Amino acid sequence: MSGSGELLSKLTAIAERQPTIRSVCTNEESTKLFLVLPVLSALGYDVTDPTVVQPEYAADFRDGLCDRVDYAIMQDGEPVIAVECKKVGVDLASNRGQLRAYFTALPSVKLGILTNGLRFEFFVDVDTTNIMDEEPFVTLDMEAAAHRAIPADVLEALTSVTKAGFQPASVSRIAEMRLLSRRLRSAVMQQVREPSLEFCRVILRAAGQDNVHRSRIESLYSSMVRNAFEEAFVIPVMELLRAKQSSRETETPASNSETQRIITTDRELAVYRYVCRRLAFLASDEHQFAAIDHVHYKDYLGKFAVYYRSVNKGRLFDFIEGGNGYDRFIFPEPIGEIVTSTMTEIDEPLRTVFSQRIKVLGTAQPASHLQKLYAERAMAT
Repeated sequence: MSGSGELLSKLTAIAERQPTIRSVCTNEESTKLFLVLPVLSALGYDVTDPTVVQPEYAADFRDGLCDRVDYAIMQDGEPVIAVECKKVGVDLASNRGQLRAYFTALPSVKLGILTNGLRFEFFVDVDTTNIMDEEPFVTLDMEAAAHRAIPADVLEALTSVTKAGFQPASVSRIAEMRLLSRRLRSAVMQQVREPSLEFCRVILRAAGQDNVHRSRIESLYSSMVRNAFEEAFVIPVMELLRAKQSSRETETPASNSETQRIITTDRELAVYRYVCRRLAFLASDEHQFAAIDHVHYKDYLGKFAVYYRSVNKGRLFDFIEGGNGYDRFIFPEPIGEIVTSTMTEIDEPLRTVFSQRIKVLGTAQPASHLQKLYAERAMAT
């Protein structure tokens, strides 16, 4: 078994035990013993050897104070990794400052790990030497790992922080690339959602429209630039997903007599395409983006259902086409029915229900080729 394969196997085994173990982790100490140390062990660090993993390591940098980091992982007698643990369920984002202080207090530390036993955030100092970055370059979600495979890119990054693979310079390069890639995606997506005046001018200039007045951009061209992005790279990605899934449809077909009476209209197909396109922008992470692969529709007499994975348990909404330009979107309770002539009004209900369905039904690991295609199209546009 390869190094990454062995790591995946160990972490998955730990994750599958977590739902039972976490119920007895009622304080920080039990969280450390039963949830944190097994993961450090899976990463190759001998938690029974104090010359490798030292608990309560002094991280003093202010006179008169004796701060201690929960664990210091040692290399050649010096701490190189600082691990700060919190009780299960504690919000990590609000506790990053404490780990950052320890990171600064220990100049030999090149990697910081903040965890509540369920989520493990990994930090380095890409932005400023010896100052821990504001955001982790990789996050291991052990709750998610109990239901789906750890993403390949996360696993690849984790191999660089194992005892066998840990080299500070190498980890720093990997972290820099991952952080930059994430920031580029965020910047591109922000411009797609709400194109800035400067960005619109660049795109318009490339399209042969120079010296366009600001008011004209705000009233007309901004929305055109946003729509152009959707048509240029989101729709093709969605079409690829649909082609991939078309051969895997497993829903029971309707009877011949019923099928002959059901006609899927252009308006219904437009609603379905809108849902897939908008979810690509509403998705909060790559797992949600990958989940769009499993959004389907089923046409009935009198209504058109859009669902995730399961036509019943995964129902997003029922659509009933209106004859007066106002359509009905019937979402699960407590949202209920929305009557509108503007599809953008369903964005927030759609985001909410889609997220709920993913939590219940789970999602697959993002396909690496789709991630690359999505990023490449974003960068090329």
